[in-house]
Amino acid sequence: MLNKIHTVLFVVYFVASAPALVLISAALFVLFLPFDRKRKVQHLFSRFICAQYFFFLPFCKVAVKGREHVAKGQPYVIASNHQSMLDIVLLYCVPLYFKWVSKREVYRIPLVGQLLWLHGDVCIRRGDPRSARKMMQDCAAFLRQGISIMMFPEGTRSKDGQVGRFKEGAFALAKSCNVAVLPIAIDGTRSFSNGNGGWLNVRQRFQVTIMPPISAEEVARTDAKALQEKVHGLICGEHSRLLAISTRTT
Repeated sequence: MLNKIHTVLFVVYFVASAPALVLISAALFVLFLPFDRKRKVQHLFSRFICAQYFFFLPFCKVAVKGREHVAKGQPYVIASNHQSMLDIVLLYCVPLYFKWVSKREVYRIPLVGQLLWLHGDVCIRRGDPRSARKMMQDCAAFLRQGISIMMFPEGTRSKDGQVGRFKEGAFALAKSCNVAVLPIAIDGTRSFSNGNGGWLNVRQRFQVTIMPPISAEEVARTDAKALQEKVHGLICGEHSRLLAISTRTT
């Protein structure tokens, strides 16, 4: 019953608040763009948007481990596993200013697409080599400005909750720009809305582990394929640990 009541209340709040929050974000864009070309205000406001939605899920818990591994002022290629659309909300817990790399299809989602555009995030059209090259160029430009790039190396959401195979793009980008890779493992977003008969699991525990970065020096001396496999192994191992914690606490 708790899941049903809170699902209805949360959906009503979301439907009522989301358009207003996007409009506020648009107003901030117009107001601050002449002084904020990197759109940091947009990012900070999106962090607020995400935090307040978790605030309205009082029985859910968000555990973030490893904030101390983030060096302020240093750009990273951030690599995370991908379970659901809620990952986008959860990863704003990471204390970094970053740009997303998002599929063209995500830009077509009402409100979400508008926010991505307001952020100035990076779009990629799957299966289009020219779009992939443009994505790499845009990401490289941001990294040169000291702005981190957030990517899902799986390229799509996991179908079974396990970490899927990684694509090489994120690691080739890190090598070409000589920047560190920051691995992140998450768990809990898939089971928040799956397996509950259509209702949200309002007692869900969301877990984020920010792992020690792979330094730019190690990235430079490591083949992109080997780097891909190393980060995949790190995230798989940590995800298995998070999944075991989640299983014990449910």
